[in-house]
Amino acid sequence: DFFPSQRFMAVKFQNITLNQDVNVECKINANNIPTGSERDKFAGRVSFKLRINSND
Repeated sequence: DFFPSQRFMAVKFQNITLNQDVNVECKINANNIPTGSERDKFAGRVSFKLRINSND
């Protein structure tokens, strides 16, 4: 396998505003992951939007 073990991370959002997008980006820094590559701009990172809607 490419990765010797699976890694995970948890994030706790406090006081998040309902019905509004929150941009989240997680990034890993490692010697074997190139950064700033034009071929793969997302190497070593993931980006997504989080939205928690109210029940109204």
